[in-house]
Amino acid sequence: MGPKLVVIALIGLILSIALIFVEDSAGGLEPENKKKFSSMPDTAASSEAAIDDFITNQSEDQSMRWFYSDTQGKLKGVALVIHGLNLRPDRMQPIISMLTESGIDVLGLSLRGHGENYTHSNGIDEDQARLETFKNASYQVWINEAYLAYLQVKERGEDKGVPLFFTAFSTGALIGLDLFVTYPEVRLDKMILLAPAIKLHAIVYLQRALSPFPGLVLPSLGLKSYLANTRGTPIAAYNALFEGLAHFEEHFSQKINIPTLVFIDEDDELISAQGLRSFVSEKSLDRWRFYGVQKGASADRATFHHHIIDVQSTGDSVWQDMMKAVVNHLMDHTSN
Repeated sequence: MGPKLVVIALIGLILSIALIFVEDSAGGLEPENKKKFSSMPDTAASSEAAIDDFITNQSEDQSMRWFYSDTQGKLKGVALVIHGLNLRPDRMQPIISMLTESGIDVLGLSLRGHGENYTHSNGIDEDQARLETFKNASYQVWINEAYLAYLQVKERGEDKGVPLFFTAFSTGALIGLDLFVTYPEVRLDKMILLAPAIKLHAIVYLQRALSPFPGLVLPSLGLKSYLANTRGTPIAAYNALFEGLAHFEEHFSQKINIPTLVFIDEDDELISAQGLRSFVSEKSLDRWRFYGVQKGASADRATFHHHIIDVQSTGDSVWQDMMKAVVNHLMDHTSN
């Protein structure tokens, strides 16, 4: 079954489940109370204390990991890298490796419910424990994690006297952009955005019909080797996505108009390429540039067009060209 047919099947599944749960609403599932979006993390009174507290408490979760450049010469930058919704964080490794090989230190962030960032419990296998954590995902938690990760990137960048970069895929890109417009102290020099989830196709919003049931898990279609949780994606995670998108749209700022390279496949099943281009034009983001991705003959046809994050999903020659474009963008001092 091709990706487009899979998406159509998913729409039918969503509608069917919605009808079942609406008819059976007396079964005890209650809507999740909506929490006020906080503009600052709750974890500490200062940036320094926030970092210390987070590092102390992350021994179980392993939400952040540094990847240092081993190239000779002066460090050229420090980058924060964030993955997409229900994507295995290690699927960002090809991008991370390219950055470190180019003289850039990288901090990879695993959002709550992904990778090793979950609550470990005795008697529960790691897959189930991760999924249970994912069911309690919230945009507030994710934006706080991104903020604390940014503080570490900022600290290292200032210590080394190098620019700060942001590279992210899909929902990770949304989180970074919202982080940028939400926190006055957040500053970035350049961005690389792969299929940023800031303009979604209308079909994606069908999942909002299930928003009162955050613990419900929808099957995640596509290759399991890309999934952080192979059993599916909880509605709580989709609720977090929609909350973040609404917050970003409400708090949009020209602050994000910095040199930015946006990769997008015109046939992306989830992100509207036309919507992205219209957004950039309407918001006068004249420092943003688009790179159209067309999957090569060697790409795995079982992957979605949305996945443009490695050789398997794009094809070898296409991936090599993409990475050349990334390096040229980050190292081109004339675009500052």
